[in-house]
Amino acid sequence: MKGDFTRFTHDPTKHYTGVLKQQGRVDLDADWNEYVEIQEHLERTTNKDVIGPCGVPKIGGGFLIDPMPDGDLAISPGRIYVHGLLCELEEEASYLGQPDFPNPPELSPEDGRTDLVYLDVWQRHVTAIEDPGIREKALGGPDTATRIKTVWQVKVLRGRAGESYTCQDSFPAW
Repeated sequence: MKGDFTRFTHDPTKHYTGVLKQQGRVDLDADWNEYVEIQEHLERTTNKDVIGPCGVPKIGGGFLIDPMPDGDLAISPGRIYVHGLLCELEEEASYLGQPDFPNPPELSPEDGRTDLVYLDVWQRHVTAIEDPGIREKALGGPDTATRIKTVWQVKVLRGRAGESYTCQDSFPAW
């Protein structure tokens, strides 16, 4: 991790569901971070149990992929869940103009070839160096905390006709 953290104490086998702050005690980042990890564990577990490994909401679902006349792929706005993580897209985007995928590999469609289009999803750590807006201006600009961002990228594997994939499959990195 890129931040300055005391420790990470969350252990899912302990089945904690919260952290309670006590009056007059020392405030530690480890308690706050464990609370966040507990909540994330509960949310992702619930999402996977209710939605499954991946899926789109009945209302507000997104990430429909459509070919465009110029050879690019349109990505519809909305929401999708992948391994319990919520991915959101506010406005229509395209494969070549994705928000978090600068310079994706060029598409090279061929007649008779079937390609697999999939969503690669992970979380990344964001500091005030990458997003100055999280600095606390009222205190003169220190970086009091960092953020976790869910990142998604639409990717294409060429020549995957006849192969069967599920939401639980992993694909090679670029």
